Amino acid sequence: MRLFFFYIVTFFITSYSFSQEFTTEKGGHCYTLEIPNYLTKTYDLNDSATLQYKNTLKEAYIIVIPDSKDELTSLGTTFIDSKEFLNFFIKDYQIESKNRTITDVVEFKSNQKKHAQVEMTFNVNENDFYMLITTVETETHFYKILCWTLLENKDKFRDDYIKTAKSLKD
Repeated sequence: MRLFFFYIVTFFITSYSFSQEFTTEKGGHCYTLEIPNYLTKTYDLNDSATLQYKNTLKEAYIIVIPDSKDELTSLGTTFIDSKEFLNFFIKDYQIESKNRTITDVVEFKSNQKKHAQVEMTFNVNENDFYMLITTVETETHFYKILCWTLLENKDKFRDDYIKTAKSLKD
């Protein structure tokens, strides 16, 4: 009987955990992003990221890395748009990983900003991963939004990741 009760409680908790609310969080250079409420703020995912969220139990992660256009120009690097910026980034990203696949770039506008987006799968240390990579161009910055999870969890988090990636406001 206890085992049956345990399974019922676990089912309801799990069912509830995938219909989440979002909160708007501020990051780095005065931008905001809608983050699912099942993620918690962290500082240990990437040294360059100004916004980092994770849930290690669900294997869900989101980071944002801003790049100032002025700083890029001072380094002799300029990009025409978010698509060119994305292609430059993904060209070598996870290149050593096994079974690396990348979808075609999808371009769209959200919050009056140009976005470019790909979905990537790859294998590291016998673990299959899914990652949604979105770049956003604003007047002064390019942003990389990286959202990832285990490949088996892709369908659980993909819609949340897309909503988050579309929500950036600068």
